[in-house]
Amino acid sequence: MPHQNPSVRILSAIIIFVTMGVGSSVAQEREIFWGDNVPDGWNGAWPKDVHTIAEKTSFTRTMTSAQLHKWISVLRTKTENIHVVEMFTSPLGMVSPAMVIANPPISSPEEAKSSGKPVVFLMGNIHPPEPEAAEALLMVARDLTIGEHSDILDDLIVIIAPIFNVDGTDAVRDQDGGLGSETPIVFGVRENSEGLDLNRDAVKLESVEANGLYRTLNQWDPILLLDGHLMSRVSHGYANTYGTTTVPAAAPGPRAYMEEELFPTVRKNVRSEFGLEMYTHALPVPGRWPPRGWSHDRAAWTVEAKFIVNDFGLRNRFAIITETPGQPTFERRIYAQYAYISELLKYTKAHATEMKAVVEKADADTVQAVLEGAEAGTLTNFLDGKYESRGKINLLAYPTRDTSGQPEVVPNVDDLTKSVGTRSARVPRAYVLPANLAEIAEKLQAHNVSVTKLESAIRVEGEEFTIDEIGSTRRSGYGMTTLEGSFSDLVIREFAAGSFYVDMAQPMANAIFYYLEPQSRDGFVGWHVLDETLKALGDDGPVVYPIFKARRIVEGDAFEANAKMNQ
Repeated sequence: MPHQNPSVRILSAIIIFVTMGVGSSVAQEREIFWGDNVPDGWNGAWPKDVHTIAEKTSFTRTMTSAQLHKWISVLRTKTENIHVVEMFTSPLGMVSPAMVIANPPISSPEEAKSSGKPVVFLMGNIHPPEPEAAEALLMVARDLTIGEHSDILDDLIVIIAPIFNVDGTDAVRDQDGGLGSETPIVFGVRENSEGLDLNRDAVKLESVEANGLYRTLNQWDPILLLDGHLMSRVSHGYANTYGTTTVPAAAPGPRAYMEEELFPTVRKNVRSEFGLEMYTHALPVPGRWPPRGWSHDRAAWTVEAKFIVNDFGLRNRFAIITETPGQPTFERRIYAQYAYISELLKYTKAHATEMKAVVEKADADTVQAVLEGAEAGTLTNFLDGKYESRGKINLLAYPTRDTSGQPEVVPNVDDLTKSVGTRSARVPRAYVLPANLAEIAEKLQAHNVSVTKLESAIRVEGEEFTIDEIGSTRRSGYGMTTLEGSFSDLVIREFAAGSFYVDMAQPMANAIFYYLEPQSRDGFVGWHVLDETLKALGDDGPVVYPIFKARRIVEGDAFEANAKMNQ
């Protein structure tokens, strides 16, 4: 039976809610569900064989990867519109499936591209103790195939990967209550089987899982990626929070579109259709009541590219993280994720052509900026950043972490979520890597970067970085390599055949810059990708960073070689 969206009923008194926003003072009446409350029958009536594990257990259990595979196989008997992609086999031999949902059905990236429809990629369980989005994604897949939202497939191709961290999911543990609610009773562990936090692996691509995910993203090229999470206990009043890429080096167009168009509209529609309040992924600045700041930093959402969503934004694409609070029941948290994802898909369907144009323009603008300014040395980008205030907002918050009732409306709170660059460097026309850095070239290719292996020697003019000191620092719980030094004036260097030429006139230029610059906040240097190379340089005085920033070719033809794409 198709899923029926419930009418949002009045749970308690109709409140007068002051809408969020800078300088806002417009009062509106809203029927809102607070605390643990959800509408009766919100998940619809379905045949028992397509009930999720959460539904079958009255929202007290999470699914295993085996149960996911079984659920997908049952759903596939009811529709022709699902093709399953195996993203990778985990270190413990478990397969992570992704459902490619399309009408008419497709089975390859080439078919997706020829359809002209944008691809949307939705994922869950990067951290298995945060399973709400994974469970909600099954409900979304059900809606798209045998439910009332199949019309979304008229304009979109939706790829759903409910369990990314399969090994962590299957490492079943009793819940300790640390995330707030006592439900679900069992869940997995945060790290993968090798002890890696997969949401800190976006730059270094150290894990089997991250490499498998990125191969899938490279092949299908989604214009939008959503990654669903859970926060710990909080004191804000939102059923779910959302954020996007905040790395200052990322293209501004997709970020601005999300902040100015997509986020406000989806938020309004979630309130209207599901009776839930949602807002930016942040936390109140602690230390006083009422709070005076609403901060990305307090929610551990830094300006670094280490997170999947932040890194994906360096591709000139839309990227969203969602985070539900920890206190409410498991059912409430699934409802909150389901509500946001459902309205996001409706928005993307309605604006598919517009959103596709935004990312295509970002690609074109990125390439054009390199062609116009890199050789002259006038093009720069950001190595680091910080958050500043967007202005004052009205915040929904509680004096304590007891979030069972209606929150208070706290006026005049600084919205500390505006990402700004704090340090910059010149963007070259190309980076040139010596032949002994083949592993770095492969790492770039894993990030969807076009790299050319030179068939003959070239001479290039550009800048080289002299390293005065190799150091380390502790940032967000991780040890990071740091380099102190300076760039030279223009010099000419020769690179032999077998070296690697990375032409920056490609859409991935912002990401390439961020990964390869010696003083980027958390590029390849920071994440130890180049540690062995740096050690081999020795410590007898200043040494030269092995990756050269080329302004122009003096002799040789790297561009002809680039056209051959010898990867």
